[in-house]
Amino acid sequence: MQINYTTKAKHLTIHSRRLIERWKIEGKSNREIASLLGKAPQTIHNEIKRGTVLQCLGKGRFKKIYSADYAQMLYETNRKRFVKKSILTKELKQKILHYHNQKLSPEMMVKVKGLTLGMSTIYYWIHHGKLGLNKQNPLYPRKGTKKTTPKEVAFIENWINNYPKKCLDYKSPREFLLVG
Repeated sequence: MQINYTTKAKHLTIHSRRLIERWKIEGKSNREIASLLGKAPQTIHNEIKRGTVLQCLGKGRFKKIYSADYAQMLYETNRKRFVKKSILTKELKQKILHYHNQKLSPEMMVKVKGLTLGMSTIYYWIHHGKLGLNKQNPLYPRKGTKKTTPKEVAFIENWINNYPKKCLDYKSPREFLLVG
């Protein structure tokens, strides 16, 4: 049975690393440190192994000590190294924007023009601003509303006037249009 409260995917912070450093100087064991932090002993062991540096004591004499700052620096460099690289290159961006300016949808870009990535990827890039498209240049422009001219209103009024009164619930065309 597990004693410690260990949550998955919770990384150690610089504060907890400094606590580990202080407790190691005080001479506490890895298991004691693990119980104090609420982590697994193996996590503490791996952390101490990661952050151990050689400190020069004098002529040719070295001592292995744990450095919280060095461990934090290693942690941050490792995190930066394992970020997924974006597949959006300048050429691919220009190609997508060229097809977009030709009013092609992402489906058409992938199926007809033969882009080697998914439609959802293109949609993601468009919606998250990776392609440089803004509100004035949307993927699907708004159609807007059509303004009716007085000439069209007169035509509709004449057309409704020729309807039998029974179809309009015995209302005049103006009443029928205003009420709906």
